[in-house]
Amino acid sequence: MSSFRHHEEITTFLKQVCREIKAKEVHTEVRLELESHLQELIEEKLSSGFDLDAAVKESISQMGTPDVIGQQFHLAHRPRFNWGLLVVVVALMGIGLVAIFSAQAANYRHNFTSLAMKQVMFFSIGSCLMLLIGFSNYRKLARYSWVLYIGTITLLSYVLLSGDMMNGIRGYVRFGLIQLNIPALSPYLLLIALAGIWSKPLRISANEPSLRAFIRKSWINVGTVWLPSTLLLFTHAINNFVLFFIGCLTLLLVLRKKRAILAVHCGLLAAAFGLFVLKLSYKADRLYAFLHPNQDPLGMNYVLTQSKLAIQSAGWWGYGFGAPLSKLPALQSEMMFPFLIYCFGWGAGIALVMMVALFVQQTINVSRKVKEPYGKAIVSALLAVFTTQFTWSMLMSIGLAPYSTFQLPFISYSGLLAILQFISIGLMLSVYRRKDLGSYLMT
Repeated sequence: MSSFRHHEEITTFLKQVCREIKAKEVHTEVRLELESHLQELIEEKLSSGFDLDAAVKESISQMGTPDVIGQQFHLAHRPRFNWGLLVVVVALMGIGLVAIFSAQAANYRHNFTSLAMKQVMFFSIGSCLMLLIGFSNYRKLARYSWVLYIGTITLLSYVLLSGDMMNGIRGYVRFGLIQLNIPALSPYLLLIALAGIWSKPLRISANEPSLRAFIRKSWINVGTVWLPSTLLLFTHAINNFVLFFIGCLTLLLVLRKKRAILAVHCGLLAAAFGLFVLKLSYKADRLYAFLHPNQDPLGMNYVLTQSKLAIQSAGWWGYGFGAPLSKLPALQSEMMFPFLIYCFGWGAGIALVMMVALFVQQTINVSRKVKEPYGKAIVSALLAVFTTQFTWSMLMSIGLAPYSTFQLPFISYSGLLAILQFISIGLMLSVYRRKDLGSYLMT
């Protein structure tokens, strides 16, 4: 096509087609596709005895009306917003607001009032960022993957050495009035970073020494997981390590990394996790309590016992908004699921489970429809993180999972983490919105 791509009639034809396509990102690829078709037609006409001008004119006529072609490309490549996922998230957010104000009504202490207003503030900021990111180009984030990764590692290293200890976790840092739980934020940030790092092909030149190439491959495929995993374990943030580990395995599967890499991660990380659980006595006690649910109902299994009693006594309609439940701790966080059932009944619990299932189903649909590796990796990893939190939080309330600090995203009070969760949904919406824009460069 290089010999006649600058022909005046071809240039005019391509401009008319692209004028109808609103998504400018696809113009280059549409031009290349149409130029390829025109080249075949023009060469065919030239071989049949047409002169160049006649061959070009006849080929363009055979292609069709440029306005119609452009409209067809526009319909095929126009951005589509996932309203289904947005509606489900808004519904979960509404449940979360009802939940935190119900917890406030059940406990009149000042700090609960403060938590409820903070929840409103975090949800408002998070919702705005979610929509802003949802209508932006997520692919621009790919170029900053290493910056995001190194920045998160730096923060984890800092809190491990100088962070504040709270609830057995050394990972809190204060910036003025804002207190950040760095280990809780890390799984989201690291997985988004690794999605960009791993989805980019690892290029090894023929002249690169084999030892150097091996070290570089080992660092990219193994070291990038083991370094943050070690930091998370040493901060005693076992839950966040689990989220990161599950997210990494999801990335490895989605990006189809070699089975040997997957096996190395599974074996070594599982062994490290087991050693740390046994080393931390309170984690080992929780595991023992899970395996022996009928022992020590006033000690190790106190929370589980009270959670089951709250759920069993709720009936279909519960005890109403703000029903006092002083025997169950952490109403606003880990125990939000049984508290909601206690207040609003078994029907509300079933409805919440169905809403969570709908959220997972909507997110799975996004992952299935996205073909571009980077976007698919982001959605799949974040889906794994959200699903783990939802599932574990609900199962531990009825004794089917060890008691932990997992919370219901968008429902339990999670502080600034809620904003990052909304940002994650914004990335999913952005990935879905741009899924039909083709396999273009991440610019």
